[in-house]
Amino acid sequence: MQEMRALRPAAALFLLPCLGLALAGCSSDSSTSLPTPSRAFCHAAYTYDDQAPELAGHINRQIELVQAMADHAPRDVKADAETFLHAMERRRDGDPSVVDNPKIQQAVENVNRRAANGCSLYKQDPASQGI
Repeated sequence: MQEMRALRPAAALFLLPCLGLALAGCSSDSSTSLPTPSRAFCHAAYTYDDQAPELAGHINRQIELVQAMADHAPRDVKADAETFLHAMERRRDGDPSVVDNPKIQQAVENVNRRAANGCSLYKQDPASQGI
């Protein structure tokens, strides 16, 4: 079974615990009524998730990947993806107020949940054309 990981910023940014297993198991009935996210959003989410272990200390690369998610985010999480992106940019620029900010943490969790549920993030492999 593929290891389950969550979309997550550098540990120094938000210090979020690994949410993948918890969020994958917490899908709500409303998520099934949402349209499937675009292939571009799912690919960006998978790439971020796949590269997450190597991203610590590489905030510019994290920003590039979060930018791709924000560019293609479904309407229901577009604002959350942009909040995530702007927080990453602010942290890169030295703003410590984004660390452990509940509003930003919620936005990250919402994007993570949408990718996990809408893209079947933990069931697919882009090499198999699943995302």
